[in-house]
Amino acid sequence: MFFRSRQVVFLVVALCALSMESVDGTAWAQGASVQSRGDAATGSSQALQHRTIFMPREAEIEQVSQSPQIPNVLDADSREALGIPPQLLDDDQSWADPGDDCVDCDAIVPLISHKQADAGVTWLPGTGDELGIFSINLSETIEVPRLEGFSVTPYFGVHYLDGPIQTDLPARVYDTSVAFRWFKKHNEKWSYELEVAPGVYSDFKNVTSDSLRITGKGLAYYVHSRSKQFVMGVVYLDRENIQMLPAAGMIMWFSEGSRLELIFPKPKYTYRIEKTEELERWAYVAGEFGGGSWGIRRGTAGFDDIATYSDLRLIGGLETKHTGGMISKLEVGFVFNRKLEYKSDIGNYDISPTGIMRYQLTF
Repeated sequence: MFFRSRQVVFLVVALCALSMESVDGTAWAQGASVQSRGDAATGSSQALQHRTIFMPREAEIEQVSQSPQIPNVLDADSREALGIPPQLLDDDQSWADPGDDCVDCDAIVPLISHKQADAGVTWLPGTGDELGIFSINLSETIEVPRLEGFSVTPYFGVHYLDGPIQTDLPARVYDTSVAFRWFKKHNEKWSYELEVAPGVYSDFKNVTSDSLRITGKGLAYYVHSRSKQFVMGVVYLDRENIQMLPAAGMIMWFSEGSRLELIFPKPKYTYRIEKTEELERWAYVAGEFGGGSWGIRRGTAGFDDIATYSDLRLIGGLETKHTGGMISKLEVGFVFNRKLEYKSDIGNYDISPTGIMRYQLTF
C-alpha cells in the first residue's frame, strides 16, 4: 500500500512539474514577443527575424520607409518633356535609408531589370518637293539595381523619306544610340540628373565622324510644393544647326486633373477628361521642336555630307493610362518653319508646312 501511495505521489509531482514548465515556456514566449515589438517601436537595430521569432503567425509585419518622397506632381508626359526620370514619382523602397529594417534582406538583387519599353510611329505627309517623313522608333530602358539611380536605354529609329525632287536625300536615315542616365535625389526638395547618349545617325553609307553624335543633358529639379515644380538645366543636341538648348521652366497644377508645363523647349497644357478604376484619359496641346542631323552620301555625286532637318510643331493629343502601367498616345498637329540644310550648303531650302500624326505606346 505504501509503495502504491509513493508511486501516486511521484506521478502527481511529475505532472505538476510538466505543467509548470509548460506555463513558464508560454509566458517566456509571450514575453519575448512583447519585448520584440517593444524593441521595434523603439528603433532597435536587432535583426527583424530575430526579434519576431515568437510572434504569432497571424500577426502582420509592416514595413514603413522613413525616406521623404518627392510629391507626385508629374506623370509620364511631364517626365518625357525633359527626360525626367520615373524615380521622382515612384513610391519605391529603393529610396529607403540603408539602415531600415527589411523583411527579406537576403533577397538576391538582379544585375539588370526591365523598367519600360517604348514603340512609336510618326508620319509627316509630303510629296514632290514637299518632304514627307515616316518614322518608326523603338527603345528599352534597363535599370541597374546595384547602381542606385543608374539606367541604360538603347534606342533605334528609322526615317523613310519621301522626296524632295530638287535635292538628293537618301531613301532612309537611321538613329541608333545608347543613353546612360544617372539620377541623384539630394533631399526632399532637390534632385539632379545627368545623361550622355553616344550614337550613330546616318544612312549607313556615310558612317564616319560626321555621323557620330553625342547628345546629353544636365538637369536640376526643385519641388516648391505639390502644385508647383521648377526645372532648370541644358540639353545638348550636337546638331549642325543647334548644338545646345536651355531647358528651364515650371510645372503648375491648377487642380488634380489640370496641369500647365511652361517648359522650354516643350510647353504643354494637359486636362483629364475621364477617370475610372481601369484607366485615365487626358487631352493636351503642346509645342515641340523637331528634326535631326544625319551623315549621308549624296546621290549621283557620291560625296559625303551632313543633312539637317528642323521644324516647329503644334500638337493636340489624347493619352490613355491603364492601371497595368501601359500608356498609349495618339497625336495630330501642324508642322511649320520646316528647313533642310546641308553642311556643304548645296541644296538648302525651306519646306512648306504639313501635318503630323503620331502614335506612341509605353509598356
